Amino acid sequence: MVKPWAGQVKDLAYDIEDCLEERIIVLTQTSSLSQKILNHKALHQFAAKLGDLKSRIVEVSQRNRRYHLDPPYESTSSNMTITMVLGHKSRFLKGATQNDKGDPRKASRASASLPREIQKRAPKVTAITGMCGSGKTTYARSIYDEICNENNSHFDCHAWIEIQQDVDYTKVFRDMIMQLFPVPSSQTGYVGEEEVLARRIQDKLKDNRFLIVFDGLWTMRAWVRIKRSLPRISISGSLIIVTTEILHVAEGCTETAGDVYYLSLLQERKSFEFLKDVVLKSENGKMSQEDREDFQDLDLESLPRDEPPFDAIAKAVTKCGGLKLALSTFAQLLAINPPHQWGKLCEHLPSLLYNGQRLYRIKEVLIRSYKSLPPYLKPCFLYLSIFPADVNINVETIMGRWVAQGLVREITGMSARSVAKLYLSELVDRNLIKPSKLRRNRSYKTFWMHPMMRDILVMIAQEEKFSITVDKNKNSVVPVKKFRHLALNGQSDKKIVKWVDLSGIRSLTVFEKPSESIASLICSAQMKTLRVLDFSKASPPITQPDIRHIGELFHLRYLNLYKSSIRELPSWIGMLPFLQFLNLKKTQITSLPSEITRLERLQILRASSCSCNPSEGVLIPKGMENLADIEWLDIVDVKGSTYSATKALWKLTRLKHLGLTGLTKRNSQEVSEILTKLSPSLMYLYLGAHRRNGTLEYLPTKIASLQLPRLETIKLDGHIGKMPEWISHSLTLSVVKLYRTNLQQDDVDGLDRIRSLTALSLLDSAYIGQQLFFYAGSFAALKRLDLVGLPNLQVAKFRGTAVRRIRELTIKSCTLSLFIRKDLRKRLWVLDTDDSSVKVEETE
Repeated sequence: MVKPWAGQVKDLAYDIEDCLEERIIVLTQTSSLSQKILNHKALHQFAAKLGDLKSRIVEVSQRNRRYHLDPPYESTSSNMTITMVLGHKSRFLKGATQNDKGDPRKASRASASLPREIQKRAPKVTAITGMCGSGKTTYARSIYDEICNENNSHFDCHAWIEIQQDVDYTKVFRDMIMQLFPVPSSQTGYVGEEEVLARRIQDKLKDNRFLIVFDGLWTMRAWVRIKRSLPRISISGSLIIVTTEILHVAEGCTETAGDVYYLSLLQERKSFEFLKDVVLKSENGKMSQEDREDFQDLDLESLPRDEPPFDAIAKAVTKCGGLKLALSTFAQLLAINPPHQWGKLCEHLPSLLYNGQRLYRIKEVLIRSYKSLPPYLKPCFLYLSIFPADVNINVETIMGRWVAQGLVREITGMSARSVAKLYLSELVDRNLIKPSKLRRNRSYKTFWMHPMMRDILVMIAQEEKFSITVDKNKNSVVPVKKFRHLALNGQSDKKIVKWVDLSGIRSLTVFEKPSESIASLICSAQMKTLRVLDFSKASPPITQPDIRHIGELFHLRYLNLYKSSIRELPSWIGMLPFLQFLNLKKTQITSLPSEITRLERLQILRASSCSCNPSEGVLIPKGMENLADIEWLDIVDVKGSTYSATKALWKLTRLKHLGLTGLTKRNSQEVSEILTKLSPSLMYLYLGAHRRNGTLEYLPTKIASLQLPRLETIKLDGHIGKMPEWISHSLTLSVVKLYRTNLQQDDVDGLDRIRSLTALSLLDSAYIGQQLFFYAGSFAALKRLDLVGLPNLQVAKFRGTAVRRIRELTIKSCTLSLFIRKDLRKRLWVLDTDDSSVKVEETE
């Protein structure tokens, strides 16, 4: 009975929000006589809606009191968790893999080899972390059993303690006493308060070499309380192993990062071998000897993917996503069924996952991870179910959509987007999403979610009337029609209306256009409550007629027309008073209409005029100073726009991200003044010269003429002459990306003064010298270097201790000899070169 009541409360919250926003829209419209008459009528309608809402509130509240339906209280405060993850994300965003130094198996052997010294030591703590179902418990159990089964164990006592999410600490301590120090049942070693039990354990462990495994730790708060029972010093060689899904908990339990062992998901080839091994070793297998021999000889490369059931098996391996629990459970399901049924089992894997008993263990583990989320994170994570399986989700896209939907709100001292970034970091910290594509500054651009976790989220989202994807494969009856978020993947409009009540939709995402036009869908369904409209992945691209009714969506906050075939932005854009995000990149739009200056709440405006040249900007109208809240604006064509239009950019003092193109000698002074006015807030800057007669060499050069104290990323496109001092003396720059700048060795040497520089890209004749040297000790912080499209370059050489922290080196479209030290090459994670044109020579 709680679920229907909770659903009614959610519906009420949505309807109250809609009602208030409709009133705001009416109040902000013009005050003409006809408008006043309409406003008077709207006021009566508003009063009637309020009366209806009050009645519904009373009814829902009475039902709550009548049946005592209050759910358990859950704190909505995110401050504690956010604080915990702030300092713990960076190392795992660098492509963390299994760390041999932190391997608990090696730690246990090292502990056993230590002599029993009189001098005591602090017990060593190692942690095993990874996604739920990745094999943490299995791995820890194998270590524990190996030690316990030894005839001459080097440990005096040992215990395996399972930790529940809702920890009963008294029970934990009693279990520790029972396993560590077994006593006759007549004795009272197991009784006492929590503090008494903790002190008793600590006193006894001081004089023993012990092994304790705490399996399934969820919070640092739990670890702090459990740690009270552990001695600060004991016989040397004592070992504590912790398993946890939470990265910051793993790091918090251990002294150093080297004590954390990260269990990665299996690669596809290893996944298939693991599945095959489980199937063949199954005692209840239904395979004939001939089938077993054929299956034994298969490998992933030779798997006939166009023949059943092998095509389905390959898809199932992909669906398992390297998760050991999923692979082993599914392999056991295959083993107890004859091979001719395998294809059907694989095809129905998502349904079996959520509804079948055979895969219940996987479902249980995945749902547990979802339910462990704090209340503020659950809707944000559930929102990811909108996106298709096996795709990389763009970080900027999801943050913008969370904010637009009101799933993330600003807190004291932090903008909504900053909070959204922390929420994403917390999902990474919980091993629920995985960074997939890193930016040059080592932050992540996209992330990936496990296919089975997505399947679980899709099912939960449908149950909770949160979201639904209508596609060509939808062939079963959905129990409810009213959802808040809709994704379209090719179904016809008539069928969509049959599936879903579109009047309450909050977001519409189009991946494959339906047979009828999008415009007729929006118009006929009257999606007045729509807040997010995303066409960025639509296939085929959205066209001009598709957007003709968008001006009627007064609640719209997010409009993404990326890569659409739109020629112009209609005047209705000014009729969207709540719009916060507008993406027009890689469209055919060359200028913005004057109505765009009415969007006083707009925070992000992205535009470029041609898909074949994304650096070409758009013309802006007069009145841009009205966009007082804007933080992201690119790319503006300053050559084509009027002086008064570009001068207004001075007043946009909240701008953090700015892109300007069309720079020439004539407008350099104007651009310099804009940069000077905006310098306190800018964190990202793109400057592009006009392609025919443009240049960047007349920009300020002296450090006194321009200072950007918060700038982190700069991209320059065009001849610049000498590298400006305000760049080479920056204290905050981490990314420098240069195109067609025509630099020489001295200019590159000047960039070495940027002590915070971690990524440097020289692209498309950015460097015109024949030799490029990186001298000893230079670029000490650099981690990524790109040399691409440098036709004059013949030699690149790293001397002494140059670029000692570099991890990625890319050399493309160059014909040169690369001289690189042996030790430096060993430290590289990535060395990406054109093998035929780059000669690599190792030096001492």
